Amino acid sequence: MAKFLKLTIARVDGPVFDGEVVSVTLPGTEGEMTIMADHEPLVSALKAGTVTVRPATGDNTSYSLQNGTVEVRDNHATILI
Repeated sequence: MAKFLKLTIARVDGPVFDGEVVSVTLPGTEGEMTIMADHEPLVSALKAGTVTVRPATGDNTSYSLQNGTVEVRDNHATILI
C-alpha cells in the first residue's frame, strides 16, 4: 500500500491545493526536487518554474510559480507561493 504525504499549496489570497499526494516535484533554487511520504524535515526557497502534484487519486496537476518557499515536517509539505 502506498504511503501519502499531506500537501498544502497556498498564496496570500487563499489555498490553491490541500490534500494527500504520492509526491510533489518542485523547482528548488539548487535544482529540482521530489518530495514523498516520510521525507526528512526541510525548508527551501523555490525559483520560477512548475510544481507537479501527483495526487493520491486522479491525474497529475501542475501549477506555475514565480518564487516561493517549501517546508516539510511531520509528513506534511507546505508550499507558499
